Amino acid sequence: MRRCLLLTIGLIFISGFAFCQEAVFPVENGGFENWEIPAGLDSSMMEPVDWSSLKTSDNTSLNNVAPVVWKKSTDAHSGNFSVYLTNISTFGIVATGTITNGRVHSDMNPDNAYVFTDTTDARWNSRIDSRPDSLVGWYKYNSTGNDKGVVEVDLHVGYYQKPGSADDSTRLIGKAIFKTPPETVTEWTRFAVPFEYFNDRKPEFYLFILNSGEGKAAVEGSEIWFDDISFVYNESPALNKPVRQETFNAYSSFGNIHIRMNSDIGSGYQMVITDILGRRIFRGKVSAGKEVTLNPGQKGIYIVRIYNGNEAFTRKVMVR
Repeated sequence: MRRCLLLTIGLIFISGFAFCQEAVFPVENGGFENWEIPAGLDSSMMEPVDWSSLKTSDNTSLNNVAPVVWKKSTDAHSGNFSVYLTNISTFGIVATGTITNGRVHSDMNPDNAYVFTDTTDARWNSRIDSRPDSLVGWYKYNSTGNDKGVVEVDLHVGYYQKPGSADDSTRLIGKAIFKTPPETVTEWTRFAVPFEYFNDRKPEFYLFILNSGEGKAAVEGSEIWFDDISFVYNESPALNKPVRQETFNAYSSFGNIHIRMNSDIGSGYQMVITDILGRRIFRGKVSAGKEVTLNPGQKGIYIVRIYNGNEAFTRKVMVR
């Protein structure tokens, strides 16, 4: 984490990342702090918000009989929760512990199963219009045999599925893949892998696949924990752009964060607020002349980012 701070009375502001060489941008619920019970499921099948599982696949005939290969874990790298995945043998096959920010297409024949980005439904897609340099996160792993946990994120345009067809390969812009060593890792361990880009286009979506086993070679009993997954931008023009004073004001008062958008900036800006560890606590649209008040629930340093297309403006606020 960057530690460039400017102290004021009861308040800390940092304008942009002018003194920092790396900007960490969290993915949607990459800290797995927020969970929900999808329609038709019970509390034992909670999914992390912005992620989905075998139980919410598009093959509704299999959802009821699909095994529960994930759970909410209190063994966390930071915050209160992480996501836990495990491989379970069922119907003569090993169901790999899997979650995705897209949607699962399940099938009794593993060769016909895949995950995909549904561009028509915001529940099953995550948008991005930039090109991160690398993918980082934290994991613990209990390997069975020579099994490996896998993290993959694909940046793409339009509809996309994995595994996919030749058409999907033409929509792929870049990817990052991390595979754990085939061994048990009992302490939270950081991983970092670069993105490989295949063309100079700008992506529209990112598709994550988190697995507790290595595809069709997954071994029953392997289990993994993931937490604090983020994208890293090294000297990104969008994130390092100096803050314009006229864009917005951010300050803290009585434990709350206040953000006011000035009246001459236009509308449709996106705002993301994270804590210093990169865990997102707010995301939403903001418009000219509007004010947002948020109670983060605890003291600390919070990062406020306002962005629209390639423009991005940043403040840091300390809540005391």
